[in-house]
Amino acid sequence: MKIDDNKRIEGFLQMQLLRQVLKNTIEDSPSFDLVLESVTNAMADKNGGLNGINLGSIDLKDLGYGGGTKLVSDVRSTSSNVKSNNPKLDEIVENVSRKFGVDKDLIISVIKQESSFQPNCVSEAGAMGLMQLMPSTAKEMGVNNPFDMEENINGGTKYLKGLLDMYGNSKELALAAYNAGPGTLQNRGVKNTSDIGKLPYETKNYVKKVMKNYGK
Repeated sequence: MKIDDNKRIEGFLQMQLLRQVLKNTIEDSPSFDLVLESVTNAMADKNGGLNGINLGSIDLKDLGYGGGTKLVSDVRSTSSNVKSNNPKLDEIVENVSRKFGVDKDLIISVIKQESSFQPNCVSEAGAMGLMQLMPSTAKEMGVNNPFDMEENINGGTKYLKGLLDMYGNSKELALAAYNAGPGTLQNRGVKNTSDIGKLPYETKNYVKKVMKNYGK
């Protein structure tokens, strides 16, 4: 084996070690990929080497990241595809998200699908406000005024959090239950995401649209 080959292998192994250390520190995510790329670029010399070691034909995709354009695209794709354009609503969602530990983008996506950000809307079935709470659900969640943005989002997110806990943090199942009720899922034998096809079209479409808005 040539000396250059030994150096390239050594460089590869060093990068693998670096990748594992970073992964254990900040987890495997688009953010992790960006950090890895930044560190690699900082360590690379003007000839494209790493600490004087030419990486040669090593494919950096093997180290866990692709090109910068793809990484930026991946990071952008982790944001919700919908915006409320309402600073007060966004502030409430931010606070409630921290309170219950539910992703703010998921909350926003539910609000978009339920009410299109209209705090005073009422459905034919009697669901009220931004997160379309039924009277019984609003009462159970401690919501006195379902048309108050803060109360409604607080109650709706509290309910959503309960469903996420119930279904092992499966967003698809929690959303299905938010739309159709946990009883419907139980009666139709829906125990995992592959069973969602057993649900009514309205619920299947609801889950699809919210997850599309969610964009993660």
